[in-house]
Amino acid sequence: MPKKDVKSKKKRKSRRLLSKLLTLIMYVGVGLLIYRVIELNLLPTNLVVLLAAILIILALIVTLILNFKAKKFFSRLFMGLIALCMCIGLGYGNYFVYKTNHTFDKVTSLATSRATSTSIVVLKDSKIKKEKDLNEKTIGTILEMDKQPTERMLKDLESDRVKYVTANYDSLDDMMQAFYNKEVDAICLNEKYRDMLHDVDSGYFTFQTDSRVVHQNVHYTKVQKNDNPSDAVNDITSDAFTVLVSGNDSYGTLQDSNTRSDANLLLTVNPKTGTILMTSIPRDYYVELVCPDNACPADSYDKLTHSGLMGIKSTEETIEKALNININYNVRINFSSVVNLVDALDGIDLDIKKGEEVDIFYVNSQPGLSVGKHHVDGETALAFARERHAYADGDNQRVRNQQKVFKAMFKRMISPKMITNYGKFMDALAVAFDTNISGDEVSDFVKYQLTQMKKWKIESYAIASDGDEQFCYSSQSYASVVKQNKVMNKVARKKIQAVLDGKSSNTVKDTSGYSQTPSEDNAVGNKAELQPEEVTPYIPEYEEQYVPQYEEQYVSEEEVYN
Repeated sequence: MPKKDVKSKKKRKSRRLLSKLLTLIMYVGVGLLIYRVIELNLLPTNLVVLLAAILIILALIVTLILNFKAKKFFSRLFMGLIALCMCIGLGYGNYFVYKTNHTFDKVTSLATSRATSTSIVVLKDSKIKKEKDLNEKTIGTILEMDKQPTERMLKDLESDRVKYVTANYDSLDDMMQAFYNKEVDAICLNEKYRDMLHDVDSGYFTFQTDSRVVHQNVHYTKVQKNDNPSDAVNDITSDAFTVLVSGNDSYGTLQDSNTRSDANLLLTVNPKTGTILMTSIPRDYYVELVCPDNACPADSYDKLTHSGLMGIKSTEETIEKALNININYNVRINFSSVVNLVDALDGIDLDIKKGEEVDIFYVNSQPGLSVGKHHVDGETALAFARERHAYADGDNQRVRNQQKVFKAMFKRMISPKMITNYGKFMDALAVAFDTNISGDEVSDFVKYQLTQMKKWKIESYAIASDGDEQFCYSSQSYASVVKQNKVMNKVARKKIQAVLDGKSSNTVKDTSGYSQTPSEDNAVGNKAELQPEEVTPYIPEYEEQYVPQYEEQYVSEEEVYN
């Protein structure tokens, strides 16, 4: 046989081999994806069958044309590219479903799990960008204080074939000094200590903005939690319900302890009408506390934020009593949740209007946001959501800022950018919140959304009122508060009921006289001087509820006089 014919025959054989390989990969991808979708158990049966049929038919068409119909070079090349694209698409689809399943398992287990998060942290200007860059680097540790979480993290790095050196310190302060003096390249930090570092008196108040996380290990421990039951609706896909989203003023793992509720947002959801009403309540709203196990006397009045120290159920029942409403479920998030979720989305877009601008953020002394459109990272989004000192309207503007951040996050989640950030977002979501919504209810709601493809309409209402000074139970002293606005309480209750009844909240007229948008002279500016954050005092008889992490606390001047 001539050499030319032999060479041509070898080329045809190699092309057939490549076609068969692509075909094999394609069918493996199809089979694995169908299996993962069934295992996920989020799609309705009719959609699973339809998806499987479409994938199989497409695979058969590509196989038929590629292996039997396409004879010429360009037609085979074209079909080969089609098969390659289908293999890549199936690979991403499998990854997409795997990450969803992995996250869903974590989210639905949060009601019976306690998470311990440990991070490898570097200075913001460090050249270390990911865990692989830790090779031959020195990591600071505090084994005596935090042995098991530290050892878990170090084993995690070893499993990724990272060769490191450790420098162990006797105390958290010693390790932090070494970190800032650059005696170590990174530190191994249990996230429960982040709050302590954020305290001004610790000397590391700017740690949050000075550093970044390059690797994190999350360990789950099963626990029994019967202190946060839900008031579940019969069918979450058809019955309207209200969820309390409580934003705790803490960093790190939110399952570690109860802290103040810095943000209190009610989401009233009507699945039939596709309406979501966001109702915000000021952090310092002066309310009668509802305490679990009679932990406080009757007629104990305080800022709403302090109810979080006794657990989210106390916050939920306190709001129910103040507004005379029923709350079905609750969700807890914290500062780290917001930062990580926004960063996982590669930031969010905020359109700052006149009266919303900030010169300098009070919480971290970083430059603020001017009037106009900004793309911000997690720390900036959090600082904006927490800001009140920059505004004449104070706490009232803070709740409006929180709604703006929430809406921006929701908009980012449903944008095309979510496709490339899906993996990061799922990882952040898996440890972002604690909830008493059951796994079955979450599954049913997702299936309903995928079947109906509702276009949700988001409405909002923010309760506002004037400042005052009143005696607060937790501090046993007078402090600045936001006094109750009974008119707005009534309006909020009627708006919530309107959505529950299948109407728009806009059908309820606001007769309070308070505007839902800030005036142009609202942004008075602030100096953002480093001052101690409000600190809850040490109360011996309620030690378990009020001091879960620290041996002693104090009443700052700001708590008494601000």
